[in-house]
Amino acid sequence: MNEQRVGVLLPTFNRPDLLRACVLQLAAQSRPPDLICVHQNGHPDSYVWSVTDLRIAPRIDWIHTPGELPQHQWYAIPLRHLLQQGCTHFFWTDHDDLYLTTHIEAGLAELREHDFSVARHCALLFTKASDWRYNKDVAFTSHAPGGMSSTMCFNRAFATELLDDLVKDSQHHYSDNVVAHVTMPKFRCLVSDTRRTTVYHSHEGSVTSKGWLEAAFR
Repeated sequence: MNEQRVGVLLPTFNRPDLLRACVLQLAAQSRPPDLICVHQNGHPDSYVWSVTDLRIAPRIDWIHTPGELPQHQWYAIPLRHLLQQGCTHFFWTDHDDLYLTTHIEAGLAELREHDFSVARHCALLFTKASDWRYNKDVAFTSHAPGGMSSTMCFNRAFATELLDDLVKDSQHHYSDNVVAHVTMPKFRCLVSDTRRTTVYHSHEGSVTSKGWLEAAFR
């Protein structure tokens, strides 16, 4: 596989509004992905309508699982699809975060020398009802891989091993724990101090360490 083919795995649950915004952010990248695999689970009604009208360069493949799945499968299902589609580089994306236009370009640059990269620093946007706060530079300490999990990117060898690790795992509750404790030790991994291309969005319904969030705004 000499030709670079970038795939994005994008799980979504009950938020067509956030999902549409995220897809548009990915299409506006300085280096757009070749394929976005959206995986909706947990509700019998599909909201593929939220992106079907978009005329964008990246191809969107939609996978709908009506029932609610274990968290590992949110990511394993689209990751398997992207591997089957011949992707060489993979970006782990959350539908509720914000991605600056250089996000994919910067991640690919780090993957020239590494199998995996995660950004230690990001901006933080907190929204709740009529309250919002913003911190432009925080060290993210709430996810196991050493940075913000939705900044993770990796090559095909890492993706293949990660899929196998996710399918086999029965010990770690969250997928990013599998990444950190099972897959990362096998590869050349970078916890990047220079890449700042993501805004973590903490909002109603997001899962965030309460103590970490409060400390970020002191």
